[in-house]
Amino acid sequence: MNVTVTPLKQGFGAEISGLDLSQPLTDDDRRAIYQAFLKHHLVVFHDQNLTPEHTVNAARILGDDLEPHLFKHFHHPDTPLIMVLSNRREDDGSPKGMADAGTFWHSDVSYKPNPAKATLLYAREIPDHGGDTLFCNLTAAYEAMPDDMKKRLEGLTAMHDYNHVPRDVFSKLKLTPPPPCPQPVVRTHPETGRKAIYINPGYTTHIEDMIEDESAALMKDIFRHCLSDRFRMRYKWRAGDVIAWDNAATMHSATTKNLDPSKHRTIWRATISGSSAF
Repeated sequence: MNVTVTPLKQGFGAEISGLDLSQPLTDDDRRAIYQAFLKHHLVVFHDQNLTPEHTVNAARILGDDLEPHLFKHFHHPDTPLIMVLSNRREDDGSPKGMADAGTFWHSDVSYKPNPAKATLLYAREIPDHGGDTLFCNLTAAYEAMPDDMKKRLEGLTAMHDYNHVPRDVFSKLKLTPPPPCPQPVVRTHPETGRKAIYINPGYTTHIEDMIEDESAALMKDIFRHCLSDRFRMRYKWRAGDVIAWDNAATMHSATTKNLDPSKHRTIWRATISGSSAF
């Protein structure tokens, strides 16, 4: 197969064409995908038709270790390595998947000592309107900061808490959120060496060793900078899309909280395990 990597027009990310992820890939194919992932932070494949096994195999291109999501109720029936994101319901009214996996800005699993390296989503069913995903390039945002702000952020750490944005899913599923953990405010990518902001509105509660008002003001300034239009993109899904992104370089937000319940959206998610951000 001939692999073509085409940068997306929105400013970051790339479309990879010429590959069928349901078929065995050559070592060269896998290297091309991985290098595009590192360079562009986000990769997109269109018109895929995948089984759960294919989806897991595609995720393993980005890392050998996959991790089941904390919410076991939404695991795919064939494998705990896939989480089902869906607003469909069973005949008895119970959810077929998690309807809203996070309509707020966040980096996946930043609330654990070893945060997720990458996330892969496979779109099984997409509504004709709504359900887009928003992305923010935190590497570009850091690199565009003035030198005095970079110096101010050097060496700072911040606390991340999965339940920072209160979610009734924990009480409904009778689950206890993992304990908060610290992460660097500026993270150095373990493979590219590029630096990126590594706090997010969804999970970061405060910057350590600062009084509350100072921490809140600094985070507000950082988020205002990062979420300006020049670092953001909106992805409009098509059925059959596969998207994977680098959690050390980006943050994202769903928009499914505001999706019309009659507009059905079903996506499979796989999470690729990472290492410590320090």
